[in-house]
Amino acid sequence: MALSMIEGAERRGDLKPGGRIVEYTGGSTGSSLAMVCATRGYRAHFVSSNGFSEEKLQTMRAYGAEVEIVHAEGGVLTADVINRMIARAKELACEPGTFWPDQVNNLDNKMGYHRMAQEILGQIDGEVDAFVMAAGGGGCISGNAEVLKARNPGTEIVAVEPYHVRNVSGGDTSGSHKLEGIGLSFVPKILRRDLIDAVIPVKDEDAFWGAQSLARQEGLLGGVTSGANVWAALQKAKELGPGKSVVTVIVDTGLRYLNNNLYR
Repeated sequence: MALSMIEGAERRGDLKPGGRIVEYTGGSTGSSLAMVCATRGYRAHFVSSNGFSEEKLQTMRAYGAEVEIVHAEGGVLTADVINRMIARAKELACEPGTFWPDQVNNLDNKMGYHRMAQEILGQIDGEVDAFVMAAGGGGCISGNAEVLKARNPGTEIVAVEPYHVRNVSGGDTSGSHKLEGIGLSFVPKILRRDLIDAVIPVKDEDAFWGAQSLARQEGLLGGVTSGANVWAALQKAKELGPGKSVVTVIVDTGLRYLNNNLYR
């Protein structure tokens, strides 16, 4: 996804050699962008928050990115925190020699996930009955949905959102949550809501259970939003019953969450 957005900007001439890339990010997109920037000689300046795990912030810095922090009271993520991050990114984007991918509005974002869907189809024996994915910036769920629905219109696309910040289903967005990377105060422009068949809201405690169960029963270490995906996928699997294929995504490593209370 990060490579797709940067290559798209290069093709259009929006990104010049030695230029700077700015973005607001919880750390997953930022780490990916920082990795690509390091290999292509671009400077990276990201706006994040202390509401995200310190390991994510440190990962971006490890790749050479400058990380600017928007304070979240008590380290709690809210829609207001995200809005302040966005506002700061917009300010930085006005400076000379700067390119802002604007991940939630960038069509190259979701295009980068088409190959992921093709890999899923290549590994599944039969059809994908349901694809369950947290709808953060909208790229992963939308890009996969475009390919999966083209292959089988009957594939159910299920969006995951925080229980207390329901931007995808049109509910209240004034709450707080610990599901990093999702729960915006708005619906991302690139989100293909027309391809979404259902939305599952997930509470923090259920996401924690999902991540902990994944590690202790399957030996797979994922983050808290990965836990939300797993919990929601299990609910969908129970609904569909035996003999169905439900696909979800472990979106990042649990190594980025060892200093909070996810695995304690």
